[in-house]
Amino acid sequence: MRDVAALAGVSASTVSSVVRGRGNVREQTRQRVRDAIDELGYRPNLAARRLRSGRSHVMGLALPSVTVPYFREFADSVLREAQEHGMSVRITQTHGDVRRERGVCDDPYLRHVDGILLVPVALGQEDMRALAVTKPLVVATASVTAGGVDSFDTDQFEAARTVVAHLVAGGRRRIAALAPGEALPAESDERYLGYVAGLRDAGLPVSRRRVVSTETVTFAAGAEAVRTLVERAPEADAVFALGDALALGALRGLRDAGRSVPGDIAVVGFGNVAQAGYCAPTLSTVDPGREEMAHHAVALLAERAQAQVTGAALPEPGHHTVGFRLVERESSAVASE
Repeated sequence: MRDVAALAGVSASTVSSVVRGRGNVREQTRQRVRDAIDELGYRPNLAARRLRSGRSHVMGLALPSVTVPYFREFADSVLREAQEHGMSVRITQTHGDVRRERGVCDDPYLRHVDGILLVPVALGQEDMRALAVTKPLVVATASVTAGGVDSFDTDQFEAARTVVAHLVAGGRRRIAALAPGEALPAESDERYLGYVAGLRDAGLPVSRRRVVSTETVTFAAGAEAVRTLVERAPEADAVFALGDALALGALRGLRDAGRSVPGDIAVVGFGNVAQAGYCAPTLSTVDPGREEMAHHAVALLAERAQAQVTGAALPEPGHHTVGFRLVERESSAVASE
């Protein structure tokens, strides 16, 4: 640490503050310290830090799968935020299995972490509340109303409603949905309810023929689902896919079926993953505030973990809502454009 301090031109205590993500250190100084750490290959002695501070400075991240683009990008956001707090991250995949989600606090890989950031798929409200008793827990991309748990999410219902309003404003009237089934994200239920509410707001019928369920949130599932849609409801002039992976797969499926996007049919996704801006046509989608969610969730988890050591008083756990925005791209442009 002394070598890092000398190279960066700061005190050892400043280096310690940067490494631990604490203290009022100017960003320019933080960057000098980070550069010195990279140049010297400095790695803190985690065992010694744990003995001194009572913390491991490691957090756990439990999510369904890093193969799903949204979850992969959320994990990247969490890793970057954790680094700002002087923490490393251990990632485990639950694959949407309720038993794995219930057992995250008992997972040997996560045994010594300071706290866990959980992205649930199958867990109910009381399950999440029970987990929070074991160690600091923050839930992301889901709303926990049972109390005793910190959770972060966007307004899934209102976001979906906004998508339908956007499609209606573009002249679409026969709006279909590709929706994950029971084995997938619980927040998709709110998206579906928002989709239904949006149709009713516009005085449009809710047609079960135009709702296709999928067992997974993958490109292949989206392509297969839209092929089913074309056969079952060929009159559909818009598709709201309740996840970007489904939407990206749907673009390919529609192309294979000879349907023009957005000429014949519009497509809107949910997640605003990086690929959405680079596919052809580019994908309109909802940005659910992934970066903001990761920023606040990691900061709160670090705060809760530190409070367990110091005994500092913190506000009661509760739900926190982050904003969303509709990103309009080529796939939902007005057909005449």
